[in-house]
Amino acid sequence: MFYGDDLHDGKGVRVRFVWADTSATGAHWEQAFSLDGGESWVTNWTMDFSRPSGKPGR
Repeated sequence: MFYGDDLHDGKGVRVRFVWADTSATGAHWEQAFSLDGGESWVTNWTMDFSRPSGKPGR
């Protein structure tokens, strides 16, 4: 987990970035905002990554 402070629509927000389920073949990433200093979070972006099988360049 990574945390930072930012502005959204002119208001201060706490931002959380999470990498999860990491493996040799994939990973999950998500971003969430908190308007109350980290008491509650709203996830607003997620991505799932997968590594292609096979050798590079093919």
